[in-house]
Amino acid sequence: MAGMSVGGLVSGLDTNSIIAQLTALEQAKVTREITKKENAQKTLDKFKELQSRLGNLASKAAALELPDRFNVFKSTSNYDDYASISGKEGATAGQYELVIKQLASTQKVSSKKIDAVNTPLVASGDLNAVFGGNETVKITLSKTAAAIKADPGKKTVEVTISKTDTLKDVVNKINAAEGAGVKASIMTMGDGDNRLVLTSVETGSKGFSISDDCAANSNESLLEYLGILKLNADQVATSGNALVDSNGKVATGESTFNQFDTVFTKIVPGDVVGIYLPTNNGSGSPGWVTFDLFSGSTLGSAKSIDEVLEKINDDLDDAGANIVASINDAGEIVLSGNLSGDQNFDNLSGVKIQIGAFDQINQKFDEVKKDLGGFTSTNVFANVINEGKNAIYTVDGIAVSSQSNTDDKTISGTVFTLKKISADGMEPIKLSLEPDMGGLADRIGAFIEEYNALIKFIDENAKSSVKEEEDKVTGKKVSKREVGVFSGDSNISSLRENLKQMLTKTIDEIANIKDAKGKIDNGYSTIYSSAARIGITTQKDGSISVDRTALIKALNADFEGVRKLFTANSFSNDSGLKIGNFNKNSTTGVYEIKAGDMEVWSNGKLINSTGWGSGIITLANGISIEMSDPNRTDSTGNVTFVRGIASMITNFVEKAKNTVDGYFKQSEKTYQARIDSIQKRVDELQIRVNNYSDRITKQFSLLERSMGNLQSQTANMMSALSSISYK
Repeated sequence: MAGMSVGGLVSGLDTNSIIAQLTALEQAKVTREITKKENAQKTLDKFKELQSRLGNLASKAAALELPDRFNVFKSTSNYDDYASISGKEGATAGQYELVIKQLASTQKVSSKKIDAVNTPLVASGDLNAVFGGNETVKITLSKTAAAIKADPGKKTVEVTISKTDTLKDVVNKINAAEGAGVKASIMTMGDGDNRLVLTSVETGSKGFSISDDCAANSNESLLEYLGILKLNADQVATSGNALVDSNGKVATGESTFNQFDTVFTKIVPGDVVGIYLPTNNGSGSPGWVTFDLFSGSTLGSAKSIDEVLEKINDDLDDAGANIVASINDAGEIVLSGNLSGDQNFDNLSGVKIQIGAFDQINQKFDEVKKDLGGFTSTNVFANVINEGKNAIYTVDGIAVSSQSNTDDKTISGTVFTLKKISADGMEPIKLSLEPDMGGLADRIGAFIEEYNALIKFIDENAKSSVKEEEDKVTGKKVSKREVGVFSGDSNISSLRENLKQMLTKTIDEIANIKDAKGKIDNGYSTIYSSAARIGITTQKDGSISVDRTALIKALNADFEGVRKLFTANSFSNDSGLKIGNFNKNSTTGVYEIKAGDMEVWSNGKLINSTGWGSGIITLANGISIEMSDPNRTDSTGNVTFVRGIASMITNFVEKAKNTVDGYFKQSEKTYQARIDSIQKRVDELQIRVNNYSDRITKQFSLLERSMGNLQSQTANMMSALSSISYK
């Protein structure tokens, strides 16, 4: 049998036992290294568990890190399949009655007939006319509102089309354009009639915009060639919001202005419609041009929309403008004509239209009753499959138009989700929204409970303990000291301390900070600027306790203050300034805006900006600051960016986990390198032990053979001696 040996047959020694004992002495060195490796692996396993527990804490914190996630409401609807209600930042309790007249729909347009989907879109004979000698054409698409908010510096996305691209290629390229406000598809008729179909990602009458760069290089636009845009059509711009009468019907030209209510405000004699022109009829300074909505002092003297539009068009004609104002089927004011050729309308971003009480002396609105928004360019499509429409509904009898079926703009902080048009004769949909302070307290409590579990886990694995064990040889009790896997790890101690500080520190930006004159200057403050002030306190054992009664009392007393204590948020001492966006690298603090100098300062330092235009200031640290007046040049104002407790913890964990040389990744590499090093030592020692065992086994085998030979020689000699006879 291979590998089997019987030792000591010649020598009488138990050589197998001797070899085993000698090998065991050497194997003990390997065992000690294996124990080290096992301990290192335990440390790595515990460290991975630490990461998992930190992830759990970050998940609980994420439920509180943004203002809208801090909104926990009880909502009810008597017709939930028709409409529902929810709350976000700024929401208040309320009861509402809704009647849904129309749901918002998406804009959908198509191209002309395209014979094949896998051959080049532009026929070879038309290439020069469309591409103008270039190899490619760029199509520019509008972005979604969410994409613009994420990157306010860029409001469009480009797609490059080449001469050889097929219909399928174009569809794939449009759909791959990140943030685009339109999706593409192919519609194939039964007779082989293929069409490129473009559908708006967002609902509402705004739809999407599309253009190409062919005009400067060719005789014909690619989009016109494909039959998407009309040939040589006038430019068109629409107002941002629609006119809806008190019955929830979209306005027509025959509608009179006494039929209109804005949200909770009535239009009365003396009110005007004002158009703000950036160049004020060519004078070089911006200003309002206003038109009366009533011919007398009574509601019965209200003019129709057509009458007001006729006056507007007369003034446009007198000014030599090749522009006509009208109202579309969505109830929006439309300007059409040579917009780019008119100095009053070549910068549409500055043109806006409002209705309300106007101060003619000071040339400003005392009260804006209906803001129809700014004008935005829209395309004139050749083949419209579906016109994008706004949702039309009434709130407590007041007519509302919304671009989306999820309306979060009509009532601050309140979100109405519209699902179905109200049936004829159906009673109003009754919705209610009530803050759920108990539910929010539970959410905060769950976050603290997860924190306590994490701290307990760290402490239990960082402490040393002494245990009594029975010695296997002597049978006596001996004391053995066990060291926790995190014991002496300064990084984990620092991690624990950082978490504790984030949970217990005072949030300076919302505390009662005063300037040199003793006045609060940052625009907001609260007494609830630390966890201890809302009943979340540290115990002797290092754990955190939550006084639920005190917490709910604080929430009821200053809901916004407690929200700011936990969330990433912002506020301003100037109503014309607000923070629109931020990221994980954004720095907290007060930002001083010097609009006239186009500078932003914080803590006495000039902050680098990567963009300053269209009323949006983009800072290098990811913060974007929005100015309600893009042409503002007046005195300074402050905006404050705050990271509350939950936001600090989620941001801390994200950076620790996801940065290239983050704490977790670096520490895991260190632990794994230690394990690999020990394993290498184990392998080397095991080879030595195996070689040693083989060597002494051979030596004892040689000894046995030598002794066997000696015995044989001795026996032969004795046999020879015994055969000698002496005479």
